[in-house]
Amino acid sequence: MIQKKWIFKEFDRDAVLKISKTHGISPVIAIVLYNRGIRTEKEINDFLSCDLDGMHDPFLMKDIDKAVERINKAKENGEKITIYGDYDVDGITSIAILYKHFKSLGISVDYYVPDRIAEGYGVNKEALDKIKENGSTVVITVDTGITAVEETEYAKSIGLDMIVTDHHECKEQIPDSYAAVDPKRKDCNYPFKNLAGVGVAFKLIQALDMSVPLEKLMELYSDLVCLGTVADISPLVDENRILVTEGLNRFKTTKNIGLKALIDVTTANNSMVTTSTIGYTIAPRINASGRLGCASRSVELFLTDDLDKAAELAEDLCKENTIRQQTEQKMFAEALEYIESHPEMENDKVLVIPHENWHHGIVGIVSSKITEKFYKPSILFAIDGDEAKGSGRSVNGYNLFEALENCSDILEKFGGHELAAGLSVKSENIDKFRQAINAYTPESLGETKTTPTVSIDAAIKATYISNEAVEDINRLQPFGVDNPAPVFATKAIKIHRISTMSDNKHLRMTLLKDGKYLDTVGFGMGEYYNYFKEGDFVDVAFGLSINDYKGFHNVQLILKDIKLSEVNN
Repeated sequence: MIQKKWIFKEFDRDAVLKISKTHGISPVIAIVLYNRGIRTEKEINDFLSCDLDGMHDPFLMKDIDKAVERINKAKENGEKITIYGDYDVDGITSIAILYKHFKSLGISVDYYVPDRIAEGYGVNKEALDKIKENGSTVVITVDTGITAVEETEYAKSIGLDMIVTDHHECKEQIPDSYAAVDPKRKDCNYPFKNLAGVGVAFKLIQALDMSVPLEKLMELYSDLVCLGTVADISPLVDENRILVTEGLNRFKTTKNIGLKALIDVTTANNSMVTTSTIGYTIAPRINASGRLGCASRSVELFLTDDLDKAAELAEDLCKENTIRQQTEQKMFAEALEYIESHPEMENDKVLVIPHENWHHGIVGIVSSKITEKFYKPSILFAIDGDEAKGSGRSVNGYNLFEALENCSDILEKFGGHELAAGLSVKSENIDKFRQAINAYTPESLGETKTTPTVSIDAAIKATYISNEAVEDINRLQPFGVDNPAPVFATKAIKIHRISTMSDNKHLRMTLLKDGKYLDTVGFGMGEYYNYFKEGDFVDVAFGLSINDYKGFHNVQLILKDIKLSEVNN
């Protein structure tokens, strides 16, 4: 059982009470807002209202005017545009909304998604050759391209104008493209830097015709923008909060036939779609096509107007996701075996794990599980002859992209974010890379960052926990990165019942305090059953939800951590 450090956030009691009184919200919600830096009257009103007035002018984004000018020129001249996207959900949804919008404008348009296995991540010259041969004169990248300096030069040499739209971290050199639209450019003054790739694509759509009401664009595209934004684990603040809220409101009534088919096969008809539903149920099925085969089928799903075709594609994605899950479980077990058989890794701050028989489309998911288990950054490599393709995941406070930049002389290619990145290296250099990244790491990763923490918004009494309290907390949705579901703590509460479920995978408890019984579930915490017993007094950290079972609605604690209480009461 991993010992976690509980961090109780500090707040100004008088300021919290003022927020509560002024805005007519409970003190607990006021504490959460205060803890998240949402404290002024405007900040609180904007956060709670979450309306379209919070959207920014797309022309504040560097080069978007150039992109609009070139697209309009292509339309006037009857030129063909190819949209080149990444093979994950963010890239797929970016292609879909831009393709649909170009079609509505009468633009000749095609799309291209690289094959993860055969081509790998990002723009490649062979793909550009194919696009040129198929008659396109303009290539617009979505969710990729900001590091494609050499490929952009090649595109120019064969007569292709490149418009880059991306949201990934920029290197020192920006591609010399017709336009390079990325809010993370150092010379871009756009006020919100954390749009997903599909968010940047949406801003381009908005810029193409500012006379179209934003409400109409939301009606047309916010469902897919929401899907891509949540799937890419983008911060759900500022514009992303608005985009995701608008999309969630339209999810169950979506007019996108493919999305509706996917929702129908993955969720109950009467269930509400949340960010969790998207992240854990819908998005993995879309990603499965890009991880195991060709992501073009997922694009086709979102573009089709054929009900039968949509249903068939949705079912295929579900089948592929099952195969992906089985492959993932096998690879995770092999990764654990590798760690056990290499004791020299015990003191490594970054776990570097190679394997010759791994599917490189799935190494990123397994890396996430390794990082979660050991609370260390991890990079897994799928070795294919002389080359190894890898994917890494990090922990808060350790910038993986910067670490890879520090080792760039060893790498063949890399790109990504602070918490997730993709890379490739010569197989013979894997151990050299392991040593280099671990030599860099101690300077940037202190011991405090390798201890998992539970950040707690407030300690609350058991008597506060009710259906009404959950409804109150849900005003802060949608939850996600930078706006996580609030976590609370209650101390010295008695374990009335304790058991496991789903083959000992999950923990189930009934807790008792002040005459109140509280159903509690600890997902993935089945091993904790060995450390506690009925009658123990414990401190618990938890989130709150409503469990809807056979028509009964009761509050349920979602366990984040549990430890024996220092006092029994």
